[in-house]
Amino acid sequence: MAKKKVTDDFVPHKGKAKAGKTGKRGVSLDPAALPLTRAVGEPVKIPRPARTRYPVSLETFRELKQEATVTTRELVAKHPATAVLDRGRKKSARAAAAPAAVPVAFGNFAGIPATGFIPADSALSAGPNHVIAAVNSSFAIYNKTGGAPLFQTTLENWFSNAIKQVFVFDPKTLYDQHSGRWVLLAVALPLDQNKKGSWFLLSVSKTSDPMGGWSVYALDAMVDGATRTDNWADYPAVGVDAVNLYLTANMFKFGGDFAYAKVRVVPKAVVYSGQAATWWDFTRLEDSAGVMSFTVQPCQTYGAPGFEYLVNSHYPSGGSSTRNKLTLWAINTAGVPSLTKRTITTGSFAIPPSAKQKGGGTAIDTGDVRLLNAVFRGGSVWTALTTKWLGPPIAALFWFQINATSGALQQQGLFGIDGRYYFYPVLMPDTNGNMILCFSRCSTTEFASIYYTGRKASDSAGSLQQPSVPLKAGTANYVALDNNGLNRWGDYNGIAVDPNDNRTVWFMNEFATAGNNWATWIGRVQI
Repeated sequence: MAKKKVTDDFVPHKGKAKAGKTGKRGVSLDPAALPLTRAVGEPVKIPRPARTRYPVSLETFRELKQEATVTTRELVAKHPATAVLDRGRKKSARAAAAPAAVPVAFGNFAGIPATGFIPADSALSAGPNHVIAAVNSSFAIYNKTGGAPLFQTTLENWFSNAIKQVFVFDPKTLYDQHSGRWVLLAVALPLDQNKKGSWFLLSVSKTSDPMGGWSVYALDAMVDGATRTDNWADYPAVGVDAVNLYLTANMFKFGGDFAYAKVRVVPKAVVYSGQAATWWDFTRLEDSAGVMSFTVQPCQTYGAPGFEYLVNSHYPSGGSSTRNKLTLWAINTAGVPSLTKRTITTGSFAIPPSAKQKGGGTAIDTGDVRLLNAVFRGGSVWTALTTKWLGPPIAALFWFQINATSGALQQQGLFGIDGRYYFYPVLMPDTNGNMILCFSRCSTTEFASIYYTGRKASDSAGSLQQPSVPLKAGTANYVALDNNGLNRWGDYNGIAVDPNDNRTVWFMNEFATAGNNWATWIGRVQI
């Protein structure tokens, strides 16, 4: 596939960075001082304090999900992305070529079992000697050899030195390869629904040993800089470069709808030394005039490009069910941060259909078209989403590699096959330009399972010639409905590259188990 030309230069974001700070130093935490605790029984939950979890109304989202069951010509015929039909199954007339070499797996083990929450929201990071896993609403530290966790507790316990009487959810984690530190992020709301509050809960290790000391912060998410709002943070993400941590979230009005996306820039030197945190906030990010950005993913940045890159997909609306653009953002890392953007044109994508599963019953929710992670490496931004594809439509994987400097779309690829559903992808490029992709898969003959695939740097542009490989097969039909009747799965999965060799890729995903439960499994592969 030829590289696309991009005519849009980076243009400034209309808003300037807003300075903010907390008056409290980080609270010291020693895992050895906390009891080993596993979430059991029915966890404490609170109703979501908004009318939707999307940038559109719940009614519009349901309409888009219904449209996802109808074949859309522009998503099938003459699609500009390289389309690869998955050969990781038995004979198929549409996938008859001999399979390429698959990524090599060498070790996998059980992750955190069901906690009573839906969805799982699996997150994972890998360091020199350990792996950290997190779900709603537990946190665990493992040796790389697997086995029982060295440490496990609930997220509420982990952050209790900094804040109490809160509902903690949506964990994310990474290992900062620049500084040799671990980072754990979550968001929280007050248990008392008569109170308004929203926090970024940030925890950073003091060394490269996660079993040693940490510093814990509760950062007010309701303030933009230092200005109080009536908004709360949902679906956070964390990125890192040599200078800063980058926290993002979708901001919703209490009792209302989506308001805007926020980016919080936190200088690492301050929080890594346990000092009172400072930050710069960017708010009201727009894809185009008056159209708010949604789910802006910050990159885990390898190297020192001088900018932190972030990226989001454009979201469909009731008037147009397909989109074909991403917004690429850049934050300068010297001095007071400034934010610029450019638009990247891609092949079309649309809200995916829910996934039929073995045993029938309610189809599994495959989410929407938000990007699910982002990585900067070797001059490129890599990212992926779930889209509607083929006819009859399935949920499929759609991934992208963007030249961060020029904005050229270096490659884009679709992956799936008729009759099966592929959803919630996360990807990771290695130091040689190879890439691993992990995802969920199911069909009328397969329970919800964990799969992975990959590509070599030498493969043709946009292709995923490696057939999908099962890491852990689902064992039961799964029905776990939320308050809106959605059979919740995801909302995301975890992936990381091993800092010891920058080639081994670790990932964690969920699979369906008996009793309408999920469980997680951790794997590592090379390609």
